[in-house]
Amino acid sequence: MTRLTSFPRFARLSLHGLIAAVLMAQGSANASDIDCDPSATPAVPVQTQRLICESALFSMGYQRIYAEQQRLLKAGAISQADIAAFRKKRDGCDTASCLDTVFREWKAANQFSLPTSQTMAR
Repeated sequence: MTRLTSFPRFARLSLHGLIAAVLMAQGSANASDIDCDPSATPAVPVQTQRLICESALFSMGYQRIYAEQQRLLKAGAISQADIAAFRKKRDGCDTASCLDTVFREWKAANQFSLPTSQTMAR
């Protein structure tokens, strides 16, 4: 009987953890060029922004890419033009599949952009 009553509590705790993770991911999206705050959303949001903001996986993935871009930019490994080209390609997506491909291409192309000592510090 103890097992049955403890399972719903465990499930509730897991659900609360999941909700907290999603909210943190959405909240952290405000640090980039894509603002997922509903009050700050433009009257007609672009499909790419909608895809990123409505998906915790895309939101977290984009935050990682954004942070990596900022590190690489600061290190001089990429330029603002590189970031602008990525954003243009990203904003050209109107499907989750396209966005996934753009994210994967960025990660593959920039996997070894920083020297080993900086990569290890991540």
